Amino acid sequence: MTKAAQDTSIKYRDVPLFKGIALENLDALLFCMRSYVHSYKKGEHIRLRSERGQHVGIVLKGTVHMLKTDVWGNDTLLTYMSEGEIFGESLSALQEEDSYVTFVSSTATEVLFLSFDKAIHVCKNRCVFHYQLIENLFDLIGRKNRQLMEKIEVTSQSSLREKILAYLSMQAQKQNSRYITLSLSRTDMAQFLCTNRSAMTRELSNLREQGIIDFDKNTFVLKK
Repeated sequence: MTKAAQDTSIKYRDVPLFKGIALENLDALLFCMRSYVHSYKKGEHIRLRSERGQHVGIVLKGTVHMLKTDVWGNDTLLTYMSEGEIFGESLSALQEEDSYVTFVSSTATEVLFLSFDKAIHVCKNRCVFHYQLIENLFDLIGRKNRQLMEKIEVTSQSSLREKILAYLSMQAQKQNSRYITLSLSRTDMAQFLCTNRSAMTRELSNLREQGIIDFDKNTFVLKK
């Protein structure tokens, strides 16, 4: 393995999609997957279909939002992907145009793209590490489905207060602590909860006054 290839492999070895794949095999795998990396500024749209075919994306840096826009132009934040997470795999599997939803970089973002067709079909060499990749891919798809179910669980609550508390409780369980840090801004959080920012801000203040939570910027404490 060349020094450049080794540096590339080391960069990606902590990505969950490549779990269990030896460092010396990563470069060959990335070549086989027709991988490439692209950087985005905050607010840029990310396309998964290009002249190279349909791709899935892996967030190497930053955060990507999955948005659904209605006929009036209002966006709903369906879910969001942080470093190491994949996106676009469901649309690729369905062979649908990615215009059904849009993917937008919410910060300066770097994405690794892999050919979806190459990822799910083993090449003629039948490399063991390719089977590992497929296993990892389906595990990540399962996790994404769980994220979408969590979204339904939160937004199905009957009141804004219950939505906020359900979301904060879910984050506390994930972080295994009542002291949590949220990755969403206030605007993004309101969008995720399907409400407006002003109403959410008022409810957060009410919850703090009642001693149920406390917060400073994106750090929250669940007290009761």
